[in-house]
Amino acid sequence: MFISCSGEKTILAVPEQGSAIIGGYWTPDSGRVKGPVQLKWEEGRVSSLCPYSDHRGRSKSSGEEDFAWQPYLLMPGFIDSHVHLALDSIDFYQCLENWHNPALMEKVIQDNLRRYLESGVVAVRDGGDLPGFAWSAKKRLEREEWQGPRVVSVREAVARQGMYGRFLGRGFSSLQDWHRIKEDFFRQGADQLKIVVTGIISFSQYRQVGTVQWSVEELKELTASAHARGILVMAHASGEEGISRVIEAGVDSIEHGYYMTSRHLRQMKAQGIAWVPTVAPIGNLLKYPTGRYSEQEIATLSEILKGHLSRIKEASDFGVRLGVGTDAGAYSVPHGSSFLDEMLWLREAGIPEEKVYCLATQESARICGLPEYGKLEAGTPLNCLQLKEL
Repeated sequence: MFISCSGEKTILAVPEQGSAIIGGYWTPDSGRVKGPVQLKWEEGRVSSLCPYSDHRGRSKSSGEEDFAWQPYLLMPGFIDSHVHLALDSIDFYQCLENWHNPALMEKVIQDNLRRYLESGVVAVRDGGDLPGFAWSAKKRLEREEWQGPRVVSVREAVARQGMYGRFLGRGFSSLQDWHRIKEDFFRQGADQLKIVVTGIISFSQYRQVGTVQWSVEELKELTASAHARGILVMAHASGEEGISRVIEAGVDSIEHGYYMTSRHLRQMKAQGIAWVPTVAPIGNLLKYPTGRYSEQEIATLSEILKGHLSRIKEASDFGVRLGVGTDAGAYSVPHGSSFLDEMLWLREAGIPEEKVYCLATQESARICGLPEYGKLEAGTPLNCLQLKEL
């Protein structure tokens, strides 16, 4: 088994049973506890965390030795609530060409998965790809053929045929078309259902968003079909109309949510709907300029970012559920390393560091439907945790 060591950007192999001396630990409930602390685990799960003092002559089992992890803080691993494992963050169209080379894609995705673990990200929620590369990766990880974070996958997204989202799923001409293959769709596998509700935002015209694809009634039916199977629903939606519709439909999380309003936040709080605001796809274009965008686009992006961060702070203050998701694979949002960018953007919005950690662990685990993740307590698997620098 393994534990992520983000403090050294590596992955440590550990036995199923053992102990270590750590510099301290952090949990969403108790915050930071200073060390030294002795961590013990059995059958790959935490058995105890106790203050450590070096009593000479203490008895140990033959060959047992404490791991020296004093430079690290033990804490729940991070969870990236929105990624696209089959995209490369560099060239979207070349990446789609690479989809015709499964061997190449397997290598690329394996490398991406390792980067996540090295960055302290122990689980990701993938937003889908038409060939099913992320779903295949999930299965390889479950069979322990690959090493990487836990993958929660939608397999493919539900989008309207001919509109945005063609690379995410096959597309459906109507709700009737969806009903015709619904059973086969769910039978192929899906941890969550992703509905593409709107297109993407314009970088040149403020408040312009791609077409809304489904009516409220259609969204309610799609959502109900997932909830009847115990499956959470994530909705790609931006713009006032698209966001309003998904809230009325009762989805579980809103992805991106650019141009969110205060009215939306009040409704989301009342219904317990989570928001994964994915700041990095906009913020990173400004943080890491490439000369790809015109002055007008940069000005529009800056305005979008300012408003988005302000609304995120309002959501946090109001108690709306927030998750940390990067949209990794999007241009200038690399897998693994961009998680730090996303957390820094949330700090830029004015959310305190301790709360950002809670969102990146406890709340993201809830959004992704991962009850064993996002916490540190007796019984937590070691591979759900990370060793972060003190």
